[in-house]
Amino acid sequence: MVTYLKKLSGFLFYVLGGTFFLAYMLQYNEVTPMGAWWLKVADLPLLLAGILYGGTSLYLSVKPKDADSKSLFIIIGVPLIVIFSTLLMMNFWPLLTS
Repeated sequence: MVTYLKKLSGFLFYVLGGTFFLAYMLQYNEVTPMGAWWLKVADLPLLLAGILYGGTSLYLSVKPKDADSKSLFIIIGVPLIVIFSTLLMMNFWPLLTS
């Protein structure tokens, strides 16, 4: 299950990252306002895909070969949840303060 999640999140990370380059080019060349919209909207999905990819990669590289480790999952998962929650709060901070 973890290897599938790693492959899926890696694929999503690279696809979303590629769309960011395309959106930046559209915005920079003033082709369409959709580029700026995509840069504002898709930051959290890209962040989530990156955190999932990094967390699953770290878990798979550190876990024992023949068994799963729930304690290792918690040790890796809790800081990643805190990082994502902090960045989520920072993303919506202007809406929270007004």
